[in-house]
Amino acid sequence: MRLPGSVVEKFLATVQKIESAVTIHDLWKNAGLNFEKLKGFKDRYSMRLTGKYRLETEIKWINEGKTIGDFLLITISSHYGD
Repeated sequence: MRLPGSVVEKFLATVQKIESAVTIHDLWKNAGLNFEKLKGFKDRYSMRLTGKYRLETEIKWINEGKTIGDFLLITISSHYGD
């Protein structure tokens, strides 16, 4: 699947936001990301790249409070199949 350049730019910007976050709360506070846990998965989350595309990640938690973790980037998906 070839992605539009704007989606690639948003992906790179989102990766920078993940890298600069101190805790998971930094991502939740950023309303533009629409960072949310995906239903049906233990530790999978998604973040908005554009209205149509989402970045899906899994988090391997480092602390018991589940506020700090290592992100595994899974896929860029078409949101709600549109």
